[in-house]
Amino acid sequence: MDVVALAKVCGLASSGIFAGLSSLPTLLSFHGSLPAHICFGMNDWTLTDRRSSISGYTWALSHAAVPAILFAPDALAAREWRYQYLMGFHISRPMCVINGLSFGFLAYHGKRVSFHPEVEAVLVVDLLIRRVRIAPEGSLLRYLYILAASASASGVPYALTFLRRTNGALSRKADRLAGPGGGEMALTYAFNEKRSIDRDGKMSTAETIKRWQWHNYVRTWVLVLGTVAGALAVAMD
Repeated sequence: MDVVALAKVCGLASSGIFAGLSSLPTLLSFHGSLPAHICFGMNDWTLTDRRSSISGYTWALSHAAVPAILFAPDALAAREWRYQYLMGFHISRPMCVINGLSFGFLAYHGKRVSFHPEVEAVLVVDLLIRRVRIAPEGSLLRYLYILAASASASGVPYALTFLRRTNGALSRKADRLAGPGGGEMALTYAFNEKRSIDRDGKMSTAETIKRWQWHNYVRTWVLVLGTVAGALAVAMD
Protein backbone atom coordinates (compact mmCIF):
# COMPACT_ATOMS: atom_id res chain seq x y z
CA MET A 1 0.00 0.00 0.00
CA ASP A 2 1.24 3.50 -0.85
CA VAL A 3 2.33 5.08 2.45
CA VAL A 4 1.73 8.60 1.15
CA ALA A 5 -1.82 7.77 0.06
CA LEU A 6 -2.46 6.14 3.43
CA ALA A 7 -1.19 9.24 5.24
CA LYS A 8 -3.51 11.43 3.17
CA VAL A 9 -6.53 9.27 3.96
CA CYS A 10 -5.69 9.09 7.67
CA GLY A 11 -5.00 12.82 7.93
CA LEU A 12 -8.19 13.91 6.20
CA ALA A 13 -10.37 11.29 7.85
CA SER A 14 -9.14 12.00 11.37
CA SER A 15 -9.27 15.78 11.05
CA GLY A 16 -12.70 15.52 9.46
CA ILE A 17 -13.99 13.37 12.31
CA PHE A 18 -12.55 15.74 14.88
CA ALA A 19 -13.48 19.03 13.24
CA GLY A 20 -16.35 18.46 10.90
CA LEU A 21 -17.69 15.00 10.11
CA SER A 22 -18.30 13.24 13.40
CA SER A 23 -21.77 12.17 14.49
CA LEU A 24 -22.57 13.30 18.03
CA PRO A 25 -25.79 12.62 19.91
CA THR A 26 -26.53 16.07 21.24
CA LEU A 27 -30.09 17.23 20.68
CA LEU A 28 -32.09 16.39 23.76
CA SER A 29 -35.77 16.51 24.66
CA PHE A 30 -37.85 17.02 27.79
CA HIS A 31 -41.16 15.30 28.44
CA GLY A 32 -42.38 18.17 30.62
CA SER A 33 -42.58 21.93 30.43
CA LEU A 34 -38.98 23.03 29.87
CA PRO A 35 -37.74 23.80 26.34
CA ALA A 36 -37.09 20.65 24.37
CA HIS A 37 -33.57 19.89 25.46
CA ILE A 38 -33.72 18.18 28.85
CA CYS A 39 -35.26 14.89 29.84
CA PHE A 40 -36.06 14.23 33.47
CA GLY A 41 -36.30 10.66 34.74
CA MET A 42 -39.02 9.72 37.20
CA ASN A 43 -36.64 9.51 40.17
CA ASP A 44 -33.56 11.37 39.03
CA TRP A 45 -32.35 14.00 36.60
CA THR A 46 -31.01 12.47 33.41
CA LEU A 47 -30.06 13.72 30.00
CA THR A 48 -31.25 11.38 27.27
CA ASP A 49 -29.79 11.33 23.78
CA ARG A 50 -32.48 11.63 21.16
CA ARG A 51 -30.76 11.84 17.82
CA SER A 52 -27.42 12.40 16.17
CA SER A 53 -26.41 15.40 14.15
CA ILE A 54 -23.90 14.98 11.36
CA SER A 55 -21.84 17.95 12.38
CA GLY A 56 -18.49 18.87 13.78
CA TYR A 57 -17.77 17.27 17.12
CA THR A 58 -16.44 20.38 18.80
CA TRP A 59 -18.97 22.58 16.99
CA ALA A 60 -21.81 20.38 18.20
CA LEU A 61 -20.55 20.59 21.77
CA SER A 62 -20.80 24.37 21.69
CA HIS A 63 -24.01 24.71 19.67
CA ALA A 64 -26.11 21.80 20.92
CA ALA A 65 -24.72 20.09 24.00
CA VAL A 66 -23.83 23.20 26.00
CA PRO A 67 -27.13 25.08 25.40
CA ALA A 68 -28.99 21.93 26.46
CA ILE A 69 -26.85 21.54 29.57
CA LEU A 70 -27.44 25.15 30.60
CA PHE A 71 -31.18 24.49 31.02
CA ALA A 72 -30.40 22.08 33.86
CA PRO A 73 -29.85 22.80 37.56
CA ASP A 74 -26.24 23.25 38.63
CA ALA A 75 -25.71 19.67 39.84
CA LEU A 76 -27.00 18.13 36.61
CA ALA A 77 -25.25 20.72 34.44
CA ALA A 78 -21.91 19.99 36.11
CA ARG A 79 -22.40 16.24 35.78
CA GLU A 80 -23.38 16.39 32.11
CA TRP A 81 -20.54 18.78 31.31
CA ARG A 82 -18.14 16.26 32.85
CA TYR A 83 -19.63 13.46 30.75
CA GLN A 84 -19.35 15.44 27.48
CA TYR A 85 -15.87 16.67 28.40
CA LEU A 86 -14.52 13.18 29.15
CA MET A 87 -16.08 11.75 26.00
CA GLY A 88 -14.44 14.48 23.93
CA PHE A 89 -11.13 14.01 25.71
CA HIS A 90 -11.02 10.29 24.92
CA ILE A 91 -11.97 10.87 21.29
CA SER A 92 -9.59 13.78 20.70
CA ARG A 93 -6.35 12.16 21.90
CA PRO A 94 -6.05 9.52 19.17
CA MET A 95 -7.33 12.00 16.58
CA CYS A 96 -4.59 14.48 17.51
CA VAL A 97 -1.92 11.78 17.23
CA ILE A 98 -3.19 10.57 13.85
CA ASN A 99 -3.49 14.14 12.52
CA GLY A 100 -0.01 15.13 13.63
CA LEU A 101 1.70 11.98 12.35
CA SER A 102 -0.16 11.89 9.02
CA PHE A 103 0.19 15.52 8.00
CA GLY A 104 3.66 15.70 9.55
CA PHE A 105 4.79 12.78 7.40
CA LEU A 106 3.33 14.43 4.30
CA ALA A 107 5.11 17.69 5.14
CA TYR A 108 8.40 15.81 5.51
CA HIS A 109 7.83 13.72 2.41
CA GLY A 110 6.92 16.71 0.26
CA LYS A 111 6.33 16.43 -3.43
CA ARG A 112 9.36 15.05 -5.26
CA VAL A 113 8.72 16.81 -8.52
CA SER A 114 10.81 19.54 -10.13
CA PHE A 115 9.16 22.88 -10.73
CA HIS A 116 10.28 26.23 -11.99
CA PRO A 117 11.69 28.43 -9.22
CA GLU A 118 8.69 30.70 -9.29
CA VAL A 119 5.22 30.60 -10.75
CA GLU A 120 2.65 33.31 -11.22
CA ALA A 121 -0.83 33.10 -9.79
CA VAL A 122 -3.84 35.29 -10.31
CA LEU A 123 -5.77 36.01 -7.11
CA VAL A 124 -9.05 37.83 -6.78
CA VAL A 125 -8.92 39.98 -3.64
CA ASP A 126 -11.73 42.44 -2.90
CA LEU A 127 -12.81 42.18 -6.56
CA LEU A 128 -9.37 43.31 -7.74
CA ILE A 129 -7.07 41.06 -9.75
CA ARG A 130 -3.49 41.21 -8.57
CA ARG A 131 -0.51 39.26 -9.86
CA VAL A 132 1.73 37.94 -7.13
CA ARG A 133 4.77 35.74 -6.86
CA ILE A 134 4.32 32.55 -4.86
CA ALA A 135 6.60 29.81 -3.60
CA PRO A 136 7.30 26.68 -5.65
CA GLU A 137 4.52 24.13 -5.45
CA GLY A 138 6.61 21.70 -3.41
CA SER A 139 7.31 24.33 -0.76
CA LEU A 140 3.71 25.55 -0.71
CA LEU A 141 2.52 22.00 -0.14
CA ARG A 142 4.90 21.62 2.76
CA TYR A 143 3.64 24.84 4.33
CA LEU A 144 0.04 23.68 3.97
CA TYR A 145 0.80 20.27 5.44
CA ILE A 146 2.68 21.83 8.34
CA LEU A 147 -0.26 24.16 8.97
CA ALA A 148 -2.66 21.21 8.78
CA ALA A 149 -0.56 19.14 11.18
CA SER A 150 -0.22 21.97 13.68
CA ALA A 151 -3.81 23.20 13.59
CA SER A 152 -5.69 19.91 13.40
CA ALA A 153 -3.58 18.38 16.17
CA SER A 154 -4.02 21.35 18.50
CA GLY A 155 -7.18 20.24 20.30
CA VAL A 156 -5.56 18.51 23.27
CA PRO A 157 -2.70 21.03 23.68
CA TYR A 158 -5.30 23.81 23.68
CA ALA A 159 -7.21 22.05 26.46
CA LEU A 160 -4.04 21.62 28.50
CA THR A 161 -3.10 25.31 28.22
CA PHE A 162 -5.76 27.92 27.39
CA LEU A 163 -8.62 25.82 28.80
CA ARG A 164 -6.65 24.71 31.83
CA ARG A 165 -8.18 26.77 34.62
CA THR A 166 -11.69 26.57 33.16
CA ASN A 167 -11.46 22.78 33.00
CA GLY A 168 -10.05 22.76 36.51
CA ALA A 169 -12.85 24.96 37.85
CA LEU A 170 -15.57 22.87 36.19
CA SER A 171 -13.97 19.66 37.41
CA ARG A 172 -14.10 21.06 40.95
CA LYS A 173 -17.75 22.06 40.55
CA ALA A 174 -18.68 18.65 39.15
CA ASP A 175 -16.85 16.91 42.00
CA ARG A 176 -18.59 19.06 44.60
CA LEU A 177 -22.09 19.14 43.09
CA ALA A 178 -22.37 15.77 41.35
CA GLY A 179 -19.91 13.58 43.23
CA PRO A 180 -16.45 12.25 42.37
CA GLY A 181 -15.84 11.53 38.73
CA GLY A 182 -12.84 9.24 39.04
CA GLY A 183 -9.15 9.95 38.93
CA GLU A 184 -8.70 10.50 35.21
CA MET A 185 -5.98 12.91 34.19
CA ALA A 186 -8.47 15.08 32.30
CA LEU A 187 -10.23 15.85 35.58
CA THR A 188 -7.24 16.08 37.90
CA TYR A 189 -4.48 17.84 35.95
CA ALA A 190 -5.62 21.34 37.00
CA PHE A 191 -7.95 20.43 39.87
CA ASN A 192 -5.83 21.84 42.72
CA GLU A 193 -4.19 24.73 40.89
CA LYS A 194 -4.72 28.20 42.34
CA ARG A 195 -6.18 29.64 39.13
CA SER A 196 -8.72 26.82 38.97
CA ILE A 197 -9.70 27.37 42.60
CA ASP A 198 -10.06 31.12 42.02
CA ARG A 199 -12.27 30.63 38.96
CA ASP A 200 -14.35 28.06 40.79
CA GLY A 201 -15.02 30.57 43.56
CA LYS A 202 -15.64 33.61 41.36
CA MET A 203 -17.87 32.16 38.63
CA SER A 204 -21.13 30.26 38.81
CA THR A 205 -21.55 26.88 37.15
CA ALA A 206 -23.41 28.40 34.19
CA GLU A 207 -20.85 31.19 33.76
CA THR A 208 -17.97 28.72 33.80
CA ILE A 209 -19.65 26.45 31.27
CA LYS A 210 -20.25 29.46 29.01
CA ARG A 211 -16.55 30.35 29.28
CA TRP A 212 -15.72 26.77 28.32
CA GLN A 213 -18.14 27.09 25.41
CA TRP A 214 -16.35 30.22 24.14
CA HIS A 215 -12.99 28.46 24.25
CA ASN A 216 -14.54 25.58 22.35
CA TYR A 217 -15.65 27.99 19.60
CA VAL A 218 -12.05 29.15 19.21
CA ARG A 219 -10.75 25.59 19.18
CA THR A 220 -13.34 24.62 16.57
CA TRP A 221 -12.17 27.23 14.09
CA VAL A 222 -8.54 26.24 14.58
CA LEU A 223 -9.48 22.64 13.82
CA VAL A 224 -11.48 23.69 10.77
CA LEU A 225 -8.46 25.66 9.54
CA GLY A 226 -6.34 22.53 9.84
CA THR A 227 -8.88 20.44 7.97
CA VAL A 228 -9.18 22.96 5.14
CA ALA A 229 -5.40 23.35 4.86
CA GLY A 230 -4.98 19.58 4.72
CA ALA A 231 -7.71 19.15 2.11
CA LEU A 232 -6.25 21.94 -0.02
CA ALA A 233 -2.78 20.40 0.15
CA VAL A 234 -4.08 16.96 -0.81
CA ALA A 235 -6.01 18.48 -3.73
CA MET A 236 -2.86 20.23 -4.97
CA ASP A 237 -0.59 17.22 -4.46
